[in-house]
Amino acid sequence: MSQREDSRTDLEHQLDLARQREDIATDVHDLLGHSLTVINLKSELAQRLVDVDPTRARNELQEISDLSRKSLAEVRSTVTRMRMPTFEGEVQAARRAFDTTGIQAHLPANVQAVGLYDAAFSWTLRELTTNVIRHSGAEHCWVSISQNKLQVVDDGCGFDPKKQYQSGGLHGLHKRIEESGGKLIIMRKDDRTVALITMNGDTELLPLDSEIGSDG
Repeated sequence: MSQREDSRTDLEHQLDLARQREDIATDVHDLLGHSLTVINLKSELAQRLVDVDPTRARNELQEISDLSRKSLAEVRSTVTRMRMPTFEGEVQAARRAFDTTGIQAHLPANVQAVGLYDAAFSWTLRELTTNVIRHSGAEHCWVSISQNKLQVVDDGCGFDPKKQYQSGGLHGLHKRIEESGGKLIIMRKDDRTVALITMNGDTELLPLDSEIGSDG
């Protein structure tokens, strides 16, 4: 019985380590997926501008350098569990990314409403806006926030949520939200893709935020 208890304790320890590694892998995926997407887009933009607008090209290259250093620091901090993203910081990152890609961003003016779910909503905003930039072909994206809900809407081509849940970033995000006690809902409505995260079971959609991030 003593040996069995020792074996069970060791197994529980190994399972706990495996869960920690999986969580870290998910965090690093989310960090790099967003950062590398923006770096790639800015690199392509700088290449197009180098002859026609050298000043702006230099500015884009400087932003690439700054973003790469920041991303490296974030990955290191994530691995050591010393830093978590903030919703305010992710809104600003989304603003820069959308501005680079030419997607008109409608972002929330009040980012203090997050409160208890700051970490969960921060990871969610990062993953969803990265998906919009990479896959949607959208012209507009709306981000709305309340105390218990986060909503990201785009007017792009849409996708099959069931397939996206099986692997990749949305799979990890879906699992992360469920483990936090919430629910991720993705649907098509009025020719738009709607991603709603609710932490209290309320599935009523939020009104679209009207602030245009790329203009101010």
